[in-house]
Amino acid sequence: MLVFEDETTITQKPCIRKSMSFQGELEKIEHNGSKNKFSTYISMLWPDQNLMYDFYDVMNSNNTIDHLENLRKYVMKIRWKRLILIWDNASFHISRIVHEYIKKQINWLTIIYLPKKSPYLNPNERKVNQQIKSYVCANRFYENIENQKAAVSEYLDKRFGRWNNDI
Repeated sequence: MLVFEDETTITQKPCIRKSMSFQGELEKIEHNGSKNKFSTYISMLWPDQNLMYDFYDVMNSNNTIDHLENLRKYVMKIRWKRLILIWDNASFHISRIVHEYIKKQINWLTIIYLPKKSPYLNPNERKVNQQIKSYVCANRFYENIENQKAAVSEYLDKRFGRWNNDI
């Protein structure tokens, strides 16, 4: 199976986007100034475009390995022979600890690195990450991070569907 993987950071502070309003009136978005954020690791099964995603506090090597472990559990459960994972050259993808982990997964995992500075080659960038920020986060404030994670999950599940509901 072919999977594209990418991450995005989502902040509780609303991202302001252009919106329609009457002349002379501005849309007001109440918020508490919180700069809380979370990261979402998103793997898109290709060509089906179903998603597997995990939420973390930060993007780092340990969370990357945790996400890969979730992928491994699913691959083993479904009995796929091999997963071909395509991702970028983020520092935590090419770290020593992740590289060591990947070397031990040779029986089920093949990694293909996208060229540097080429987000247009990863469909997650425009099909998922930009859509989350436009449809879930733009001009909205969530009282807490958990509500925002729930809104992101609901959007992703309705828009794309999940391929790991049962692990």
